[in-house]
Amino acid sequence: MHKTPNFTGALVAALIIAGCGEDPRMLANWEHSHSGLYNAAISQDGQFAVISSSSDGASFWNLATNSRLYDWSHDNTSEGQISQIAFTPDNSHVITANARTFIVWNTQSGRPLGYWTVDADISCIAISNRGEFILLGLKDGRAIHINQRTGRRLEVVAHQNERVASVDLSNDGTIAVTGGNDGRAVVWETAHGKQLNIMAHQERILITKFDAANEKIFTADERGNASIWDLSSGEKLTVLDLGKRQHVVTAARFSQDGKLLLLGFPGRDVRLWNTNTGKQVDSWRTPIRANGWVPQGSTVYAVAFDESGSAVVAESSNGLGRSWSLHAAN
Repeated sequence: MHKTPNFTGALVAALIIAGCGEDPRMLANWEHSHSGLYNAAISQDGQFAVISSSSDGASFWNLATNSRLYDWSHDNTSEGQISQIAFTPDNSHVITANARTFIVWNTQSGRPLGYWTVDADISCIAISNRGEFILLGLKDGRAIHINQRTGRRLEVVAHQNERVASVDLSNDGTIAVTGGNDGRAVVWETAHGKQLNIMAHQERILITKFDAANEKIFTADERGNASIWDLSSGEKLTVLDLGKRQHVVTAARFSQDGKLLLLGFPGRDVRLWNTNTGKQVDSWRTPIRANGWVPQGSTVYAVAFDESGSAVVAESSNGLGRSWSLHAAN
């Protein structure tokens, strides 16, 4: 399941949806839901996506062929709607969650490995390579780290009983970062819950994201304060100037070499940043869906680079996605 994406097969569909000449760097367009999405996630190599919609539950897609491989669900109630989705960095598993349950799925077979419940509402999730470790952020301020193989659970309260708004795990599951409504991103080791570093913000944290090598962390708050930090020292390496007009980050992904950072925003914007200088170096916009004569906006839920590093991919809340050629943006 790790071949390099080839988007040429979807190009005809792209031209039908978007119209010729709309975006000269566009490689493919696709529609994954007619009714819009609750959430979406894209694999580390940009090859696969999982989307959750109000009409179809969750579905697993091969983006290179735009083929729907699996349909997944928790239950058929309104509380059962899947609101959180995350891939393992190695693409071997996906975790999905609704209000109080989560399921880990094998991406080779499409089958669930287990079904679990928790005693508080889930606000964010992450999962390590091979699906071995799981991290849950809860609305009551707790983060729960679970060893799926042994069943060991470690609970950490790092945000003064404020909602945990974002979580991420290192590839091997040994380091966690949680971002909270208290304006702090806390890095801690998962063996004992010991705090390693705190990245302080002025406002509520919206997103936390490790780079592929687990050497840096990106954090952003609701006022557009966005920074890249050194994981081991906690030193701030780079500050991004998101600007006043659009400063709410809804998706983030580092390039494989860590030199670029791809961000998604409300208003269909996808923007690319140089991680050393903090300067924006490129931008794109996801497709629109017309309601009568009025174009409808959307929020970018997930972004990724393809495996070769020559294209970027995005999924939006309106159920439409797109891939573009990266060119020599860096």
